[in-house]
Amino acid sequence: MNKEERQKIIRRLVTQNTIETQDELLALLRKNGVNATQSTISRDARELYIVKTYQEDGKIKYSIVDQESQKNSENKLRESLQESLKKIEQVGFIVLIHTENGLADVITNYIDEVKYEEIAGTVAGSDTIIIITYSEKLAQNFVKKIEVLYSSRSENKH
Repeated sequence: MNKEERQKIIRRLVTQNTIETQDELLALLRKNGVNATQSTISRDARELYIVKTYQEDGKIKYSIVDQESQKNSENKLRESLQESLKKIEQVGFIVLIHTENGLADVITNYIDEVKYEEIAGTVAGSDTIIIITYSEKLAQNFVKKIEVLYSSRSENKH
């Protein structure tokens, strides 16, 4: 089975089922004739913009994010960071972003809309954002993503 066929099946399964873990997704894939490794499924999930979301009952469910909306939020985040970022620092598994006064909540909204997989939660003040990640390594990954985003050009500015 090729990648395109596998991803089509993943998309269908995530849309039609309540899947809480990658193991559940792997089991469903096997039932549908797809034999793939965990790392392959993780890569596919990233490419398909599949993220963990919370249901009303508090349980986690895999969902597909609207790619156009995701890209739009990322562009808005990039522009906001380029206009107002003062400093970014990591303290263990927490990331602090310092912004111009009054802009932290706007940037936090864009960060939340992008749905970074590293993030457990965000809190915004007037000029500071506290980002809680799941681990120190994920905090490092998130800082790198923000630094790349900050230093890159917006797709709308070509």
